[in-house]
Amino acid sequence: MKKSTIISFFFCLMILSTLLTVNAQTSIELTISTAQQSYNRGDVVTVSGKLLSANQTVTGLIGIAVVNTQGEKLVIRTVATGTITNPKGAITSAYLSDQTGDELTSVIAGESAYFTISVTNTDSIPRDLLAAINVYDNNGVPISSGSIKHIAIASGDGFTATLPVKIPSGVAGGSAYAYAGLYSEWPNQGGYPLAPEVSIPFTLTGTTIGSNQLSTSSGNQGTYELSFKLPNKATIGQDTIYVTSRFNGLSTSNMASFTVKQPGDANEDGVLDFNDLVLFANSWIAYYEDRPWNQIFDFNKDSKLDFNDLVEFANAWIIYYSEV
Repeated sequence: MKKSTIISFFFCLMILSTLLTVNAQTSIELTISTAQQSYNRGDVVTVSGKLLSANQTVTGLIGIAVVNTQGEKLVIRTVATGTITNPKGAITSAYLSDQTGDELTSVIAGESAYFTISVTNTDSIPRDLLAAINVYDNNGVPISSGSIKHIAIASGDGFTATLPVKIPSGVAGGSAYAYAGLYSEWPNQGGYPLAPEVSIPFTLTGTTIGSNQLSTSSGNQGTYELSFKLPNKATIGQDTIYVTSRFNGLSTSNMASFTVKQPGDANEDGVLDFNDLVLFANSWIAYYEDRPWNQIFDFNKDSKLDFNDLVEFANAWIIYYSEV
């Protein structure tokens, strides 16, 4: 073999090795999972995962959107997998306000709330900026959202906007939170977060005080987790979770889904009514006659149908016909 041929061969190997190394260093992956495949109305949903580069966990911003079967956004949140040092945008202020932008500390359930948010493009190139507000009641239930988008904001520029958000009546009152996020576009449309989210504490009045079971989020060493409680009137069907991120100039996304069910809905028609009550009674009789019975009524999963399950069925009935 000629010397020039050998040199060319090894030169090609070096180039291939370099390309493979660069590709491994710049590969990015976002994982996602839920604690369960299905949830009842009123259950707490937990979403978690990792941000990976070259199979190693890394620090970044994770955009999370949960969309129900009717295409409505239930959740729009940002969770960091560690301390963010160089975001592409900034939320310089976010607070509850009146319609003119003056700061407030409380809002009455059933009325419109206003949130004033100021954002900036801190990147070196123009960027689209989508500012969003996601409001949660005292039970950690996402109850409403609002957003505004400006196109091609120049580097160093930004905008301030006051977003109207309708607060439903009958939600859990007390200490509540709204979360302000900044995105290139909605995560369910391929957008990714540009800045860490900002939490906005406020008080919900004019309604029954909740259980103070607030939505939680956490992230560290490349991992993220978000929990929230499904509304008692959540849409029955399949919800889809979209997660997105951007790391070292590369975008990544993933998705998962879970099914929302009505507890006690034995015939699975999406409602809790007299038909389900009859089925519960029939299962009760069958259980105590040692005949096959409908396992959906075993609420605490102890393979029995007893007084505890009767209480759970009654609670499901009361919640279903409540205003919340």
